[in-house]
Amino acid sequence: MAMDLNSGGRVRASINMTPMIDVLLVLLIIFMEISPQTPAGLSAAVPRDSAAQVAPEPESAVVLEIAGNGKYTLNTEAVSTESLADELTRIYARRASRILFLKGAPELEFSTVASAIDTAHGVNITQIALMPR
Repeated sequence: MAMDLNSGGRVRASINMTPMIDVLLVLLIIFMEISPQTPAGLSAAVPRDSAAQVAPEPESAVVLEIAGNGKYTLNTEAVSTESLADELTRIYARRASRILFLKGAPELEFSTVASAIDTAHGVNITQIALMPR
């Protein structure tokens, strides 16, 4: 703290700012060293050329209908119970998505629907969607 004696005989105190600025600069350097140097952010993928990408053709849905008498219809074609697994294997051999839509008659027993689901799982169909009545 410095004193000013030229103010008409009165003593006036004034703060010396030099040591405070020195302390401020030292703290600034310390905080700059402590802070992380590499920014943490999200990784971004570089866009690819849109002309090189070929859009895949949309695949039509495969619908298995079970009539009230237990007869199977696969995409509007009648299929016997014995050949259902072979037909599903043939259809899904070239498909990327392995989704089967299953529609059963309201008066069916659950065991009939369950056997169709077991047959579909047996030919490696991963998703079975039950359609409403």
